[in-house]
Amino acid sequence: MSCELRLQRRSARTAHHGSVVTLSQRAGVRMRALTANMWGQAVSDSLGTAAWIGGIEKRAQLFNAWRADLAALRRLAARDFYVRVGGAGYRPVSLSPFNPCGRLCRKGSGAVIGSAVSMSAALSSAEEAEVAEFYCPRNAKPEHQMQAALIRHALMNDLSLHDLADGFSDVIDELVFVTDELAAGHIRADIIALGGMQGRYFPVFIELKAVRALGRLIKQLEAARNAMKLAGDSFLQLLENATGKPRSCISFDDAQLLIIWPESPSGREMDIVAQATAGKFLVATYAGDSGRFERARGK
Repeated sequence: MSCELRLQRRSARTAHHGSVVTLSQRAGVRMRALTANMWGQAVSDSLGTAAWIGGIEKRAQLFNAWRADLAALRRLAARDFYVRVGGAGYRPVSLSPFNPCGRLCRKGSGAVIGSAVSMSAALSSAEEAEVAEFYCPRNAKPEHQMQAALIRHALMNDLSLHDLADGFSDVIDELVFVTDELAAGHIRADIIALGGMQGRYFPVFIELKAVRALGRLIKQLEAARNAMKLAGDSFLQLLENATGKPRSCISFDDAQLLIIWPESPSGREMDIVAQATAGKFLVATYAGDSGRFERARGK
């Protein structure tokens, strides 16, 4: 073999090994970047979870003043107004069928009423409010009619929803309204109630929908339940402060997931509803905006 050919092969081998080293280095950089991204995401998720659990703890404290003013809340409900406990404080909300769960505005000026840091300030704003018919809830969902009807009834009946529920006597002998639109990160529960059975209490997560899309509703309810279970004692304290039921009697063990949607056009429930109820989901139907709902058991 000529000297020139040997030099060419040696040069090729050197170039090849050099490229391997370069690829290895690049792979190492990519792996370190990936690990850093995964760790950063984990830290971000952890911080995000801590933030919304902190929000649950804040709401739990706010509910003390909210519950102390149930008489004022009843008077507001008679006018189709409601004070919602949120992350930013207390916000007056419409229960009017013209703008269910929408904003309120100040009489005369038309300025939209936002959140107040105190319950007394929120009540004062609500007393001087009118329905902001131009400002509907996001997406103007039909189920807001049902949501508003449930809240109005609860506030005018010592927070009780039980007399609106038909067919639940084997699982619930009390149903107490707690709050609506409770958020945990990107998860939001339509209504949270406290169920009772023979002196034992448990959270009831309620999802209201005008479209009978069961698979999606099940995922939403499971996500809400799991998020609140992660909040643990903070969420149980919120339930106690909102309802006055002793925390020692409240447990996640019997938590219920309830879907409320319109009656079936055919008058018969789908097989999938039977599957859902067999999987320990409760399904109910409603008609109109009276707030009444009836348990569905499938075929």
